[in-house]
Amino acid sequence: MTLFLYNFIIWLLIPFAIIRLLYRGLMNPESLNFWQERLGFYSSHQDRKPAIQTLWIHSVSLGETNAIIPLIKLLIKKHPDINILLSHGTLSGRKVFISNSKRIDRCYLPFDSKGLVIKFLDHYQPTMGIILETEIWPNLIHQCYLKTIPLFLINARLSEKSLKRYKLFKNFISRSLNKINHIYVQSDSDRKNFNKLTNQPISIMGNLKFDAQPPKDIEKKIKKLKSQLKIDKKFVIVVSSTRDGEEDIVLNFFKKINLRNIVVVIVPRHPERFSEVSKLFESYQLPYVRKSASKKLISTPRYILGDTMGELYEYYGLANLVVMGGSIRNTGSQNILEPMLLNRPIAVGPSIFNFKNIIEESQKKHLVFRFSKIEELENIIFQLIKNRNLEKDLRNKTNIYLKDNAGASKKILKLISQYF
Repeated sequence: MTLFLYNFIIWLLIPFAIIRLLYRGLMNPESLNFWQERLGFYSSHQDRKPAIQTLWIHSVSLGETNAIIPLIKLLIKKHPDINILLSHGTLSGRKVFISNSKRIDRCYLPFDSKGLVIKFLDHYQPTMGIILETEIWPNLIHQCYLKTIPLFLINARLSEKSLKRYKLFKNFISRSLNKINHIYVQSDSDRKNFNKLTNQPISIMGNLKFDAQPPKDIEKKIKKLKSQLKIDKKFVIVVSSTRDGEEDIVLNFFKKINLRNIVVVIVPRHPERFSEVSKLFESYQLPYVRKSASKKLISTPRYILGDTMGELYEYYGLANLVVMGGSIRNTGSQNILEPMLLNRPIAVGPSIFNFKNIIEESQKKHLVFRFSKIEELENIIFQLIKNRNLEKDLRNKTNIYLKDNAGASKKILKLISQYF
């Protein structure tokens, strides 16, 4: 594939992307906020503090944005004379609160076509660019290369599944990666996978998400949510960030085992699926409440649909056990670090390719439970109910693990300081 052919395909796909955005807007009107930014139209920022230089960081979604917060706080203190631009690809990423600083701008990254990317770069004129994890956009990378904007891929990860997909277009992907100044990966296996695609310098920096911290007022919010949901001494299972088809498996399982004194909270990953999952509860004839409609409860609900955005930490705070969505069907799991930061016991299903290294390492250290079939979850639940010291032991070992792996933000700060 050539860049010309890639651009042609992108222009064919943009109308469908806009239709998809409009569809999401029907489900959630907030999705249409700032829609023009996806086409490279950006408003002026009259209230910005004048600065000669701008550091641009692309954090596509919620997890990446939360991961970058400790680094941004360090940057604000160490570099008071620069602006920080955060670009996103999803509503959940853009909604994350970072800071009230006027030196921080937020926007959506445009679709990856040549003209739109040029408009984006010309408007913000970044001195340096940082892309988190595995966002490989050929036009964006190429235009940064032409404009001599130093560009770095940090917190990078590359699963075996993604590597196989990229190998189908190896020459094209390699040409893009070869234009990135340096790639900083999370683990040695990520380094080996990237080495199969590029000869660019690759270093292991660890995982930025180990530096993340729960919100300062999280305990207060958890207490408030427990009161709102009338949860006192119940054993709470939070099934977080579920993907299509997983809720069906989970509800069928819990309906069969019918455990008493247990509350099950299901939090779909994508807000446009809230109504779909609500109908699934009804099809199973299970008594449930939507969290968004739970302010007048008089008793503890057996099932709760977590249909609110930006409250995942609060949901985790309710949990005696967190079951990771994305791991039940073959979608590679979600990141286990957020519930780890709250010292919650975690159960992970068979599909882990997105976070293979951290999950396998945590499993070796006996920090997480694993199950290959949903039925095995029953034994995990009974272990935790019968042995309350087990949760305390997990908490102590998890704290040591998190402390031992922190520090990636300071490494990236040193890199940035070379350019500002």
